[in-house]
Amino acid sequence: MRDSSVVGTEHVVVGIDGHEASDRAVDWVAVRRLTPGSRVELITVTNGWGGDRLALDRRLARAAERLTVAHQRVDVAVFRLSGVPDRMLADAASTADLLVIGNRRQHRVRTALDGWMPERVPTLANGPTVVVPEDWRPTHGDVVLGVDDATGDTALRFAGSQAVREHRRLSLVRSWKVAEPARVGTLSAFEDPELVETHAREVLIDAERLLHTRFPGLQHRPVVEEGDTADVLGRYAEDASIVVLGRHHTSTLEGRLFGSTAHELISGSRTPVCIAPLRSPDPRRR
Repeated sequence: MRDSSVVGTEHVVVGIDGHEASDRAVDWVAVRRLTPGSRVELITVTNGWGGDRLALDRRLARAAERLTVAHQRVDVAVFRLSGVPDRMLADAASTADLLVIGNRRQHRVRTALDGWMPERVPTLANGPTVVVPEDWRPTHGDVVLGVDDATGDTALRFAGSQAVREHRRLSLVRSWKVAEPARVGTLSAFEDPELVETHAREVLIDAERLLHTRFPGLQHRPVVEEGDTADVLGRYAEDASIVVLGRHHTSTLEGRLFGSTAHELISGSRTPVCIAPLRSPDPRRR
């Protein structure tokens, strides 16, 4: 993705653990269109707490075979690391274009205990992180980009590149909701429905302008809809191939990313969710 308007080679890192969710992450990469010359690294991180190492090695071997068959002109490598899983994986992917992990969203307690937290890893990663749920199945739906006041260029670039790569339409979705009145009397700008909706449309128009610059000719659909952001995006996620969100912060708060939107989508949707930082810290990569 060196040139945002052209689909180029990628360096993709896939996190592999001892659970079926990581198989879905491998499946997602297997059906993704990868340009010949790309590189996929399968990385597992052990923390020294035991576990079935032989079973993990078998899962790694199956993953490598799956990707080698799916992408015969792509370099596939396997690495075994030791340390704190989330930090080691993020560090290993620090120079990659994309990090992909599985999500045991139906087994939230075990995911947290294993240290393989799908809400923690994206906050540590330098670039876009795709979280693939364990019950994901491939679809041909739109790429959905959640647009807010600070979506960030990296999220838009990834969403546009993904739409180009997979021959999908890009849906730019902006929600709006009137804040609860803080006082009796004259409405503030944040309490006037007309002003709030107008602002939402202006933000979406700005995103469209940037999209036309980055990806001229890309088929897209602008959507402005009233409602809670998580609810609105959740409805569009049902038919989407992936949902892309910008990451506002670099830390978690009670296990949640920058509010409830990413948390609700990651924990409640069967659709992969991509979390992208506001901008890439390495200008050579974007």
